[in-house]
Amino acid sequence: MTAQIRSVQAIPLRYSLGANPYGSSRGLVAARQTTLVRLETSDGVVGWGESFGPTLALVPLIQEVSAALPGAALEAPSPFVAAQLQQHYHRGGGLHAAAVSGVEVAIWDALGRTLGVTVATLLGGRTRDTLTPYASCGYAREHRDLELFTTELKQESAGIAAAKIKCGFGAREDRLRAEAARSVIGPEATLMVDLNGNYSADQARRSAEAMADADVAWLEEPLAPEDVDGLTVLRPLDVALATGEALYTRYPFRRLIAERLVDVVQPDITKIGGLSEAKTVCELARTWGVRISPHVWGGGIALAAAVQLLASVPDYPHTNHVPDPLWLELDRGDNALRDELLNAPFRPVDGLITVPNEPGLGVDVDERALEYLREDT
Repeated sequence: MTAQIRSVQAIPLRYSLGANPYGSSRGLVAARQTTLVRLETSDGVVGWGESFGPTLALVPLIQEVSAALPGAALEAPSPFVAAQLQQHYHRGGGLHAAAVSGVEVAIWDALGRTLGVTVATLLGGRTRDTLTPYASCGYAREHRDLELFTTELKQESAGIAAAKIKCGFGAREDRLRAEAARSVIGPEATLMVDLNGNYSADQARRSAEAMADADVAWLEEPLAPEDVDGLTVLRPLDVALATGEALYTRYPFRRLIAERLVDVVQPDITKIGGLSEAKTVCELARTWGVRISPHVWGGGIALAAAVQLLASVPDYPHTNHVPDPLWLELDRGDNALRDELLNAPFRPVDGLITVPNEPGLGVDVDERALEYLREDT
């Protein structure tokens, strides 16, 4: 008898940053928050997913999009995703797509656990056993003190082959932050810079030119996500462009990839509609020879999903000699949703993250930490 979906539950989580908020050029955050999705089957198997966005909005949206699932057969979630994202009034995505994302990932996790295989296997086959993370760090603080920035960066990037820092504060300050980061990580490590869409095209160009001596590997979100035409202004720059974290569903990626407006696309599994949509973007990118590096900002389930996605992506167009790793974003900010939520949190060892061999996402939620982090109790 085929397993059925018994229940779907939305669980809002929040971790306060207290007196130490951090963020980007767009602003600081007072807390890290996310919404988990807990899906249980008729066999008692539990699958987990995660949705990005304000929890007060996501909880009822998750309840709405999953309302028809209890009693349905547990199967690959592509029909569920298509039915939700092709609705006439939800085609743009937004928080509706984020809600679908959490449910979709939970279905994949439960299906993998039921079948005894990893999600990477279900997504087309496991291609690797380890991943190379980059430290997503160098966050903005209230006073943006350069000495504090340098001290934190030393701690957050230690033992990791690459670091991504926050800029977007004007060309002069960006240059100082990039130069300080390069002095910390050394000449051989890879340095990425994230502008968080805080610039117009002319401002982003000036910032990139000011940071040229820091040898920046990619310039992330140089423009607001809707300023696609502005990317054409930046293409002559001698730096790779990366973007995509603020896009919902596969469709906005089509132009970015087909017209080669960027060099690295960054779908966020917790926003785009889940693993199926993100894997489609990976395949589009591979077709046009564009690199992929999913955006990861959330908790342990989001990170686990990104690990499984990347574990299903083959190296391309190269085979044996890979010029750059398939980078996994590893947030290094203070975040209990990442470090305490899982029984075995992801930790780099010798600069690598091991892809779990256990079925599904390969991780288990610490129920005590879950209760501690819930904001609805």
